[in-house]
Amino acid sequence: MAIKISASTNPPKLDMLNDYILKLNQTDVDYIHCDVMDGRFVKAKTFNAKKVKELKTLTDKPLDVHLMVKNPGCKIKGYAKAGANIITIHYESIKNKNKLITLLQKIKKYGVFAGLSFNPTTSVLEILPYIYFCDMLLVMSVVPGKSGQEFMTETLLRLETINKFLKKQKMEVVIEVDGGVNDKTLPLLLDKGVDSVVVGSYLYKSENLSKTITSLKNLTLNPEEKPTKLTKKNDVKKPAKKKITKK
Repeated sequence: MAIKISASTNPPKLDMLNDYILKLNQTDVDYIHCDVMDGRFVKAKTFNAKKVKELKTLTDKPLDVHLMVKNPGCKIKGYAKAGANIITIHYESIKNKNKLITLLQKIKKYGVFAGLSFNPTTSVLEILPYIYFCDMLLVMSVVPGKSGQEFMTETLLRLETINKFLKKQKMEVVIEVDGGVNDKTLPLLLDKGVDSVVVGSYLYKSENLSKTITSLKNLTLNPEEKPTKLTKKNDVKKPAKKKITKK
């Protein structure tokens, strides 16, 4: 089964984003990864829930909303109402870790997939106790906030640790990797239990979006699998794991 492709809204500039989303909607990309940055949790600043609501009208792809913001708790409702199918919050953005579980449960109450992300500098061992409350774990393979960074190869060892934990606990959690994903780094992730990857600069700078997406998906197929018609346009099922339903 091919790894799902989530196309990032970063690096397109805001005034070019709508056109980019419309183009992506004509491809076989699986999700639109909305990189929301507030200029506080990370230096960059992008857009808010109002823009996410606008993007929802431009595509029938599920919206994979990544909140790189401080104090995400007060923003969850807004993004859920805007049409997010997945809302991911950052481990580091919550000072009181006792509230982290409450926020993940809050996301689920809105009928949205609950994701938890963590920076490359955060120990995987810190994250493990919270996986029980997640639908998805977003593993950052670059420092969040800037597009075009190189993939950190130490991410592979972090993924191995996560998968050993999941197997031992007999848990099923969707694993997504974000940062530096391209045709050279994607093959490194194939045997690491990854279900989805976020692709930013590599996809945006390609001359042919559809061809590039198909090429990336073909890299993840077993030889006996057919490379044609990888998924139906509106199929949002995760391989042998969770299911994300569109609103």
